[in-house]
Amino acid sequence: MLERTRSLFSSRILARIFWTAALPATLAAQAPLQFGVIYQCPAGQSFKVYSCAAADASAACDTQAFNGAQPGQRGPAPRGQVMALLQLCHVQSPAEAQAAARGGPPAGQASSNGIKVGDQVEVVTGFGWTPAKVLAINGNSYRVLTNGVTVTKDYPSEVRRLGGATAQDHAAGQYRLGDRVQVNFEGRWVESKVVTQMNMEYQVEVPGNRLVWAKPENLRPSTAPPPAPPKSGVPPQAGMVSCAGKFEGRYASTGGFGTVTITFRSGKAIVPGINGDETLECWMRGDKMILHEPGKPELDMPIDINNDGTLQTPLGEIKKKGN
Repeated sequence: MLERTRSLFSSRILARIFWTAALPATLAAQAPLQFGVIYQCPAGQSFKVYSCAAADASAACDTQAFNGAQPGQRGPAPRGQVMALLQLCHVQSPAEAQAAARGGPPAGQASSNGIKVGDQVEVVTGFGWTPAKVLAINGNSYRVLTNGVTVTKDYPSEVRRLGGATAQDHAAGQYRLGDRVQVNFEGRWVESKVVTQMNMEYQVEVPGNRLVWAKPENLRPSTAPPPAPPKSGVPPQAGMVSCAGKFEGRYASTGGFGTVTITFRSGKAIVPGINGDETLECWMRGDKMILHEPGKPELDMPIDINNDGTLQTPLGEIKKKGN
């Protein structure tokens, strides 16, 4: 019973090598079986044959599979199965042996999607899109290493290249946040933009300041020319003038649970943020001030100018503390 279990286990190990390819309909001339060498196979799999009991197909061969340079369990497998694998595998080259020793993939393996073995990609996990490294490829299926675990993920639903989506990605239904698209909405194609993604569905903007979810078949890349970049130096409201020369220096609050600091320089307002300083345009009219980022009026910060020269911000009062 133990011997039968070991034989079945070893056969399954060798069967894993068929993960990335199928035997051709007509087998080529049978290559001679070599003992004691490592055979390199698709998907980064490899194996070694130490000996065979006889030359017939049912004879047991002493085999061992490898994951990179790490040996797996050793056990018997039918010689017929081993010989069939020789149609897919070849004696490992020195370069492949070095790559296996480093834990890397064999060179030159690529997919029709333009993603290659060794590429850094992102894959879907329970934590969302997670960095991963491609170890092996089988059509649109990828063996990847992510968070120390080796898993199989499928393109396009679970694998995407780093950076922007290509035309091929779009054709496969992949888009990125911020991509300009056209969405089939109420029977017509309208210009839109991707604002949220969940699996292979995308939330996009539609007329009427609304957000809707759309599947890839209802999206296509936008053909409209890109919008002109927002112009700087344009007042957000009629009648406003630059703060330059009127408000200069560092303004800050005192006391309370935190400090608000804004530094005014030549019509600009420098506001500290979580990701670094943000520079906004400063505009004023009468006792009103607006800190403005061109092209994003929805983010304008309104400020009241007090009679004593202090400024009333949404986060409290600030006054000049330095130049």
